[in-house]
Amino acid sequence: MNSSDSLGGISFFSNLHGWACDNVANYEVVIASGDIINANPTSHPDLFWALRGGGNNFGLVTRFDTYAYPQGLMWGGYLIHSALNNASLIHGLVDFGFNGVVVDPNAAMWVAFAYVASYGGYFASTELEYAKPLANGTHPAVFDEFFNIPEPLADTTMTQSLSNITLALNASNPSGLRETYWTASCQLNEELVSDIFEIYVEETNNITNVTGILPAIVLQVITLAQLDHMSRNGGNPLGIESSTSPILLINLNAMWVDASDDDTVMQAQSNIISRSVARSVELGLENDFLYMNYASQYQDVISSYGATNKARLEAVAEKYDPTGVFQRLEPGYFKLNGPPAMPMA
Repeated sequence: MNSSDSLGGISFFSNLHGWACDNVANYEVVIASGDIINANPTSHPDLFWALRGGGNNFGLVTRFDTYAYPQGLMWGGYLIHSALNNASLIHGLVDFGFNGVVVDPNAAMWVAFAYVASYGGYFASTELEYAKPLANGTHPAVFDEFFNIPEPLADTTMTQSLSNITLALNASNPSGLRETYWTASCQLNEELVSDIFEIYVEETNNITNVTGILPAIVLQVITLAQLDHMSRNGGNPLGIESSTSPILLINLNAMWVDASDDDTVMQAQSNIISRSVARSVELGLENDFLYMNYASQYQDVISSYGATNKARLEAVAEKYDPTGVFQRLEPGYFKLNGPPAMPMA
């Protein structure tokens, strides 16, 4: 089995406890020989390290045990605004990434911009979560900046259960459509985030005539608090734990109806990512990391962890799978030798 928990796992509580991959205590793994072993900090620690971000390259995980954090009611939901408020929303996101989480690690948030053809324009959904319940009609002070933006089109924030928040989030993603995800990262910087938003709009304007198109870009921050947790139990292979700046994580996605539009949509998504990365390089704010859970099949996730970590992952695979069973006989997902080439539009 491949779990998002073992590939990363950003949650509403990552500023408090880190990513899910760094909260795994033990993996039960069937390796290529057929042996069943346990990988944890004291038993096969090299495999334990590799499984926290290395994908399906090492064995079949049949069980994993995690640390648990009991959670009662919490506060959360989303605010909807016109994307004309992009400057205020981006400023709030960046300020939260640098300062808000330091003030209150119970908070988590992201901003998503999307084109909605049925409403004829771009909108923004700001997801706001807080690990504690609050009195009705109130919000955490750390989110004041977002509530000061006038005339929200919708406000679903309230004290409720984690399961209800999760179900509401899932309901915002329709099923039955064609879909693609892409990712990139860079150092957090307000000018750069604004430029990325403009790039997203420019490229998306070229595909608004695609039948059923639902394109979105989700902007969230890998905070220093999250990075601090990555040294737990020997660390993970992601290669970002030593960053001295919060990291902007881009989750670019699109849904559409017809297979005949595949190449057009995929090229637009690729353009957004390549132009955003190029802009980050121009500003000296680049970061190579690709988050596996958001990546396209055409992106080289393993190499984005850095040459040293990639070589270490290859050595672990050679040790536990010397004949390459999981490279040759388990097709798909993110392999150690890189992705397939993307078809030309």
